[in-house]
This record gives sequence, C-alpha cells and structure tokens, in this order.
Amino acid sequence: MGLKNYFERVFKNLTALENKMQTGFRFSQSEINEIISTSKKENLQYFEHLAKMPELTMFDIGYLMSSVNLTIEKIEILKKASSLYKEDEFKAQGQTFSDFVFRIGANIDNLNMENLEVFKDLVQCKNELYDFTKALQNPIKYKHERKREMRFAFQNVFVE
Repeated sequence: MGLKNYFERVFKNLTALENKMQTGFRFSQSEINEIISTSKKENLQYFEHLAKMPELTMFDIGYLMSSVNLTIEKIEILKKASSLYKEDEFKAQGQTFSDFVFRIGANIDNLNMENLEVFKDLVQCKNELYDFTKALQNPIKYKHERKREMRFAFQNVFVE
C-alpha cells in the first residue's frame, strides 16, 4: 500500500505542476504580493491588464499601480504609447523603456491618442523633465518640422 500511495501522490503533484505551467503567470507570487501591497486600492482591478503587457516589468507595473490613477482609457493610451517606443531610437539618448514608462505615468492625465507623437518627440529630447503638461495641452504650438540642414560650427569653410 505504501508504494501505491507514493505513486498517487507523485502523480497528483505532477498534475498540479503541469496545471501551474499551463496557466502560469510571469511573476512569482512574492512579486505579485509586493505589487499589490504597494498599489492603490482603486488600481487593483487593472493589474491583470498591465500584467498582460509583456514589455512591462514588475518594477514598471508596481510604479503604475502605486503612482497613477488608472482607467481603461489610460491603459489603452499606455499600450499605444508603449508601441511607439523603439529601442534603437531611445537607447542613443540613454533612455530605457522604464524611463519611457515613468514619463508616460507622469503625463498620463494629459495624454490622448492625438498627442502621442508629440509626447514621443518630447521624450526623445535629451532632458531630465518628466512633466510635459504645457506642451501636451497645446501640441500644435510645440510641433515643428525637423529640418536636416548641414551647418558648421565655424564661420568660414576653406576647401583646397
């Protein structure tokens, strides 16, 4: 009887492990507990939406859940803004995706689908600003065509 009980217990544990693997979450239980413990109560309902975004890390989700008043509309804006992040464009200025998420979080109340391109341009500028309220409230005023003209740092150019 002991051997039969042993195999039943092994089979039950393997089945439980397989179920966890099939429905597993990308964060450990301790990470989830940490995020939830620091989150605003009204944001708890949005945890699953944020967790489904594979580009967000535990740290990013924790920041958004604790610092931003989330709504479904804001999560949609976050998804769209996240899709604008191109690593090769931002890494040149030393900006990571987490920096980008922090700037989204700081400006989420002023962001909408129409001013996301202006927001991207503002974030790409090498600066330490996180709050772009004035520029996002009137994006036409701050949007300029980029001109690629050759300019020299000196007045005269001598060619032999």
